[in-house]
Parts: sequence; structure tokens; C-alpha cells
Amino acid sequence: MRAIEGDTGGSLDLAAAVRGDMDAFGRFYDENIHAVLRYFHSRTACPDTAADLAAETFAAALGSLHRYRAADGSGRQWLFGIARHQLTRYWRWRRVDSRARERLGVASDISLDDLSYQRIDELVDFAPIRRELEHGLARLSPRLLAAVTLRIDEELPYAEVARRLDCSESAARARVSRALRKLGAHLEVES
Repeated sequence: MRAIEGDTGGSLDLAAAVRGDMDAFGRFYDENIHAVLRYFHSRTACPDTAADLAAETFAAALGSLHRYRAADGSGRQWLFGIARHQLTRYWRWRRVDSRARERLGVASDISLDDLSYQRIDELVDFAPIRRELEHGLARLSPRLLAAVTLRIDEELPYAEVARRLDCSESAARARVSRALRKLGAHLEVES
């Protein structure tokens, strides 16, 4: 990946994220998600797999922020190192999975229709999770609840969330981030 002159590759945002600024990690994500998706899609030819691998890559990056060192290269280079590792793990898993299915004589191209997905959903009892999520949402302040509802439930971009909440985009990101952390903590404690 060729660096653009003057481009820090997100290093400034990552350095801020290492110091605890999660809005900076959000900016790093926004700057790099499309490149990461293109990288995975060009190597797997599957949009779903590309999206899954991109999510795993950013989750791994967030989980290993403490290991990021700007002196070792740009933030984008660091991120794509993680992406390459995720892709290697994916292909290794696919080989192992394929061999196991071959030994067992199980078909590898199982596809599900909408009715099958619906039936699987019916088999899983989401009621306890739904109750805990509703309880967690009820404990959020009105400002955090509004932010997370607009961003997650209505799937609005941060700029629109900020406009509707009459705040800056970084404030909207911070509210959504705080709401998700509180919900996550609630679900971990209650489950």
C-alpha cells in the first residue's frame, strides 16, 4: 500500500486512541474501513466474508492498541498487518474445516433460505437477552439513549446523529461510545 505524501496513515488518531481517546479510534476506523473491506473482498470475492474479516480486524486492532508504536510505521501499515494475519487465520480455518467436512462426507455449500433463518431464530430463546438489553437501555440517560438509538437502531451516520442531537459529531460519537460501554458492562454483569 503506497503512502500519500503528508498522509500519516492514521498514526495521529491511533496515538490519541492509545491515550484513551476512543473518538480518535472512530476516526481511524472511518478513514480505513473502505480500504480494509476492499482488501478482503479482493482476496475472498465474498462481501459477507470481507465484512466479517474487517470487523475482526478492527476488533483485534482495538484490543491490541497498547502494542501500537508509531515509530514502527503508519497506523494504516499496522492495521494491514493485522488484516493480513486475520486473512491467514481465515484461510487456515477454511482448509481445516474443508478437510473435516470431506472426511465426514458433509456438504460444504449449505445455503439457507429466509424461512430457514427464521426457524433458527425461533429455536434460539432471545427473550432473556432482550429483557436484559431493555433493562440496560432503561438505565441510560436520555442523552445517551437518544444517541445510541439514532446510531444503532436507526442506522444513521454520525453527522446526522449530531445534527438531530444538536451537538458536534465528536460529541455524538462519544455519547454512542459511552452508551455501548454501559450496555456492554450491564450485559456482562447481569448475564
